Amino acid sequence: MADASSEKTEMPTGRRLTKAREAGKVPQSSELVSSVSLVALFATVYLLGSHLAQWMMASMRKALSCDRSVLDSSGLFLAHLHDKMAEAALIMAPYLLVLLVTGVGISIWISGWHVTFKPLEPKFNFFNPSAALGSMFSASTGVRILVSLAKLTIVSVIVYFYLRNRMEDIVALRWAWSTELVVGIMRLIFGALLRISIGLMIIGIADLLYQKWKYIEDLKMTKQEVKDEFRSMEGPPEIMRRIRQKQFEIALQRMMQEVPTANVVVVNPDHVAVALKYDPKTMGSPIVVAKGADKVCEKIKEIARAYGVPILRRPALARELFATVDLGRAIPEALFVAVAEILALVLRLRRNR
Repeated sequence: MADASSEKTEMPTGRRLTKAREAGKVPQSSELVSSVSLVALFATVYLLGSHLAQWMMASMRKALSCDRSVLDSSGLFLAHLHDKMAEAALIMAPYLLVLLVTGVGISIWISGWHVTFKPLEPKFNFFNPSAALGSMFSASTGVRILVSLAKLTIVSVIVYFYLRNRMEDIVALRWAWSTELVVGIMRLIFGALLRISIGLMIIGIADLLYQKWKYIEDLKMTKQEVKDEFRSMEGPPEIMRRIRQKQFEIALQRMMQEVPTANVVVVNPDHVAVALKYDPKTMGSPIVVAKGADKVCEKIKEIARAYGVPILRRPALARELFATVDLGRAIPEALFVAVAEILALVLRLRRNR
């Protein structure tokens, strides 16, 4: 039976996710990127296809016009070829730009913006036969095969039903003229490709959900790994111990500075001491300005004696205040009467003096 502590059941911490991103490991779906790019390309062809068709027809007419003047010299031929390549690049630029922007934009939307060159570093285990065989028979390879089969099946079903519903239009094309024939065929192709791209987009969305789920599953941590990571974030134990000791000393020093301002110190008498302060002009109820046990208790009593702060033995009240009231907080209503009696007693003692 597997050890429960070695099972990866904990969600990845922020530090682990950050390290994965720095290493270039981010969730990504090539299926969704390709399907969205395909839809964007079809939309661009639908909007700008007429210009592309006119340019192609004009180029074909000129090519079939048997104009041999461009072949008179190699310079004229190269100049003509350069012009045609420039025209083709200008015509194809919007389509290429749409593919570039769509691909980059969808990738950033999926995994966020992050630049790293670690994935480009050489990986020598690629030449390891055992590693290659392991990647061939891994779960991710099986998923890719299933996705490819699903794509092939969906495309085949879409094309079959689309062409079956358009059989009358296909049969009618035999009576069409050349221009009508080309237009009819292009409509059939465009309609089929549009439906195929929608089906591929559905597969891409499903693949994205799977990739994000698998990304988190691969980065999950064991309970011990989570503890080790938090411990490493805090720093070496010796340094953290010193920091906590220093923080305790500073807090203790601040608390001791408040003892001389107290009205009374209630003690246990030997184990617990609580210093109370009350100013009827500025406070609604007494507050605890210092408290401590054992050595801290003795230090509070020492400072109180040095500054003439009365020390009264009230064991039950001292234990209750020490256990229930935080430092700097007002006493609860249940202890108002007991504390009021002590403050009244201290006031009477001062008047007698």
